[in-house]
Parts: sequence; C-alpha cells; structure tokens
Amino acid sequence: MPDPTRPPIALAPEDLALLQRGCGVSVASRDAHHFPDLVRAVGHRLEPGGEITVFLSRSDGASVLANLRENGAIAVVFSHPPSHRTLQMKAGRVAIAPATPADFETVERCRAAMSAELEAIGYGREFARRLLACDPAELVAVRFAPECAFDQTPGPKAGAPLAAR
Repeated sequence: MPDPTRPPIALAPEDLALLQRGCGVSVASRDAHHFPDLVRAVGHRLEPGGEITVFLSRSDGASVLANLRENGAIAVVFSHPPSHRTLQMKAGRVAIAPATPADFETVERCRAAMSAELEAIGYGREFARRLLACDPAELVAVRFAPECAFDQTPGPKAGAPLAAR
C-alpha cells in the first residue's frame, strides 16, 4: 500500500504531459536476492492524488507481482516511442488489486494512444494493440506513489533526477 505519510513527488507539467500520451510502460521489481524482473504494462493512469496505477497481465507478470507483494520495491519506465523521451519512477510500496470495469476502459484508451504513436512512426495499426493485448480477466492494477523520478531519455542527461534537470 502506498505510504500515506509521504506525499508523491510533484512532477513538472512537461512530465505529466508525457504520461498523458501514448507511452510504452515497463514495470520492474526485484526478488529477495536483488535479481531484477520486468514485465510490459498494458496501460497506466495518473491518479488525482499524484499516485500512478499501472495495469499488467496477472500471468505475464506473475513473478513481478510476487516480488512486489514480497517487498514493494517498484521501478516503472514510461517511454514515448517517437521521441524516445523516457521517465523512470521508483517507490518502495505498492497496492495491488484486481482491475475494475473502469480500468478496462483506461487500458483501451492507452492501447489506442500507443497505437497512434507507433502508427505515426511507421508501425502498422494493429502492432501496439497486439503488443498490449491482455484478457480483461487477467488484468491487475498496481498503484504506487512515486518517491523519486529520473530522466532516462538517451543522451547526456540520462539518469539525472527530474528535479535536477
């Protein structure tokens, strides 16, 4: 569960704008031995309080979800395909819940946005829809309050904390 005593970091308007576009989203965790694991999310949503919810397949993300339940340590990367602009956010606590019908609608909007971004750079219309396909019965919501964030866009500033840009 996100820590209610620690407010999420405040993101700059340009960072919030990136998260509102079609983005590729990867969710990473680590096991007890610090061995990393990764799964592609099929959608995401900014929450009113500054938290972020990412959606993933229960079966595809089984080991990531097990790690998150065990230790709560999460890193999420959002990357805009046409520009390669990339943000990474980390937190030490998560809340995991079954997806709701409203979440299914969010995932469909994310798939459509990602499809449009990829189509604009030459990929076929169905590529992203298939890439982000997920049976609604498999959909899981993982909510976290970002505790730190980094610019991971390729280039000289990659890895810089967002506040230090």
